[in-house]
Amino acid sequence: MNDFKINLSFENRLHLNKEAGTLAHVFGEGYFITDEYGREVNTLVQEKEFDRLIEKFRYRHFLIEKLNKELKGSFDFGEDNVLVIDSKPVAKRYWNIPKDEEEVDLYFKIISEEFNSEVDSK
Repeated sequence: MNDFKINLSFENRLHLNKEAGTLAHVFGEGYFITDEYGREVNTLVQEKEFDRLIEKFRYRHFLIEKLNKELKGSFDFGEDNVLVIDSKPVAKRYWNIPKDEEEVDLYFKIISEEFNSEVDSK
């Protein structure tokens, strides 16, 4: 098996706010998405920026859904896109945001192999 350990230095971190990519709906005001700096962007007021953020974070959302559906754990991404499993950040593991379905599948394969090997070793 290949060793897929990805450790990036601080300079290569994504510098994303912990809530970046979070989508919320407010009755009467429409949808909001949190940008990279933690600011809420409204679809009615800032449509182009809202669309940019939806496109940027959509495949990360697909990856989180797939991980939570297929594996026995609670997966999410935190600040700087650090992988969080069962509310615990995976130390020094920074991920790029998947850009397409192929990258979602690749990230899923790598994360699930590592997760399953950790579970099997316990």
